[in-house]
Amino acid sequence: MENKQKEITDGEMLEMSNHLKELYDKKEGEVEKLKEENLQLKKVILSCYGVVRLLDQQSNNILLDPETNSYMVEALRSYWSTFVEYEIIHVENIL
Repeated sequence: MENKQKEITDGEMLEMSNHLKELYDKKEGEVEKLKEENLQLKKVILSCYGVVRLLDQQSNNILLDPETNSYMVEALRSYWSTFVEYEIIHVENIL
């Protein structure tokens, strides 16, 4: 048996390389989008962590203002709830 190889023309090679470049560019865009989403998640987590730390410090304070703590807890819950609904669950796509 003879071993036959198909020769690739310059046009076919160019077409394949263009196709691979399109795939690469698409994947690169997806990676950049994931990096941005990751950064946003980190910001939210750090913000919520900061509020929890403040609440923890306030709980040890004798001059504690219950209304301030209630406000901070409600604001944190609201902020976190909105973030989870729209950034993690993507509720706008469900409705």
